[in-house]
Order: sequence, then C-alpha cells, then structure tokens
Amino acid sequence: MGRKRSSRTKALPANLYERRGYFSWRDPRDGKEYGLGRDKRSAITQAIEANHTVEGTRGRRALVDRLATSKEASMGAWCDIYQSILDGRGLAENSLSVFSSRLKTVRAAWGEMRIDAITTRDVADFLEQWERQGKKRMASAMRALVNDLFRAAQAKGWVAHNPVTPTKIGNVEVKRARLTLETFQSIHAAALKHQPAWVARSMELALVTGQRREDVAAFGPRNVRDGRLWVEQGKTKAKVCIPLDLRMNAVGWSVGEVIARCRDNVLSRHFVHHSSNVGGVKAGSGVSLNTISAAFSEARRKSRIAWGEGKDPPTFHEIRSLSARLYAVQGVNAQALLGHKSPDMTALYRDARGSEWIEVATG
Repeated sequence: MGRKRSSRTKALPANLYERRGYFSWRDPRDGKEYGLGRDKRSAITQAIEANHTVEGTRGRRALVDRLATSKEASMGAWCDIYQSILDGRGLAENSLSVFSSRLKTVRAAWGEMRIDAITTRDVADFLEQWERQGKKRMASAMRALVNDLFRAAQAKGWVAHNPVTPTKIGNVEVKRARLTLETFQSIHAAALKHQPAWVARSMELALVTGQRREDVAAFGPRNVRDGRLWVEQGKTKAKVCIPLDLRMNAVGWSVGEVIARCRDNVLSRHFVHHSSNVGGVKAGSGVSLNTISAAFSEARRKSRIAWGEGKDPPTFHEIRSLSARLYAVQGVNAQALLGHKSPDMTALYRDARGSEWIEVATG
C-alpha cells in the first residue's frame, strides 16, 4: 500500500507525485520511480495510462477501446470519405474511374484495419507486390494515390502522420520511345500517303495546339472566334485560348492555317471528321478517339521506323509532349499552352474557380 498522499497531491492520479514542479510516477509493484518532466497535463495522462496497465484494467476502458477499434476509425470508413473527396475534384470521367479502381485495391488490403494503425512497413509491403512484378509505374501510381489519401486523412485529423512519406519507389524505366520532330514527320508523311486526310489533320492540330486527343477530336468551328481557338479541356476543365496566328517555327504551320486545311466540301461540326460515308458512319461525323489512336498506329507502322529494342512506340498522346518541347525552344509559354497551373504562369492565370481563360502569347 502506497504512502499517504499530501493535500497538494490529492488531486493527482494515484502514484503520480510532484516535487518542486517536477512530476514522477511510482510503480506500485516495485516502488521504482519514473520521471515525467514538468508538463502537468502530460504527466497526468501518462500516469493514468500506466495505472491502467499495472492494474490490468485496460480491458474495461470501454469508451477508449471503442474509439480506437470502431469501424468509424477504419480505413474502409475513410475510403468512403476519400471517394467523396475525389468525386468533388471535378476530375474527368476516365481519371475518376481509374482512381476509384485503385481505391478499391486499397480498401481490399486495409479496409478492416484502423487507419492510424497502418505503418510505413505496411505501405512498403503493399507497394512491393507491384515492384516484384516489375510494374514500377503501377507501384508509383499506387503510392501517389495512397500518399494523397493519407494527406487528406491527416488534414481531417484521422491520422497524426503520413506513413507513406518515407517510402520510395525505384527509378521507373521509361519504355515508351520519345516522339521526335523527325519521327513525327515520317509518320505524318505516311498518313498523307496511305490514309484519309483527317489522319494527317488530327496530327497537325495536336502538334500546333498542344492539346489532348479528346480535345482535338472535339474541336470545331464553334471554338473559333475573335482570332483565337477557345479550348475548354475535357480532362482538367482548364480553359485555354490560342491565337490563330501562333506559328510553330519547326514545321512552319500556324494554328489558323491548320484549321483552314481541315475545312473541306463536307459540312461538319468537327475539324477532324469523316469526308465520306464509311461503314455506316456518315460524312461529316466526328472521328472517335479509338479510331484516331488506331489510325495513328497504322501510320506509325507504315512509316517503318525502328524504335529500338525493348521500347514501346509512341502513341498519339506523345504529340502533346513534342508540341511542348518545340514551342519551349521558340519561347512560347508551353505551360500556358498545355493548360497547366504553375508558379511560372502567375501573370497569365489567376485562379477564379475556373472562370478565367489562359491566354497563350505567340512568343
């Protein structure tokens, strides 16, 4: 039985003592004392925890245990909240579908665990399943999602720290061959020679505008006014206006000239369109995204370019990267053209909830 407590220490938890502002806890089992410092609140908390441990009463701490292990604190519960966060970010349908699919993988792995019990080791083991298969790009994508998930959880007070931060993914080897100006020109020449006119036109539009396949496919007369091409990007909803007199010096084409080449005898709402009735598709109809990709692949094949051992040939999307590189060389703000937010664009872009347009300067 412990010694009688003074009036000064009666208000303190059992076994906690204060001497000249310094707190210590005495183990009732052997009388050994442990210093707890001068922070009274911390000392009281630690003393209560220690008393519960030595008294074997942790099993009776119903409220604390329920809070620590309840479904409300589980990864599954947080995944529900995080899904709503993703839904509210205004992502393109395809992007949202990809993230939601990856979130299901996270839920399957940790759904029943307390989110604050997941450790860096757990995260490393989770990511290793893709690294072992040589799928470093997928491992990197999953790490990015889990990192964002825990950052959001930390901001909402669900976890005290982010266990993903210390983890690393080995260097991701880029297997996709880079599209150069020379290889673009070879593929473009093959398209002109062997395929319908819209194939070359789609490549030209992608190069001089720097926009994605889905945006190129959507371009039409309605996007042109006041000497500019007005683009509201399908993926990010960024709004970009491109002067028709913007010229890519490397090929000698301006945006306006390429658009003029897209116009033919067929009335169409799309610059990239079928010029004749083909397989049930009427002349003037827009070209589907899959058809654009397949046609580019066919032109690439007919160009007979050797891409190198172990390299995947570039896709239509690589034209966007080539466009950015070529415009950067001639001094055009490639970030503005692509519709990306960055510190370099501050003078051009003020974020007014997506209501303002990024205007591309001609150089």
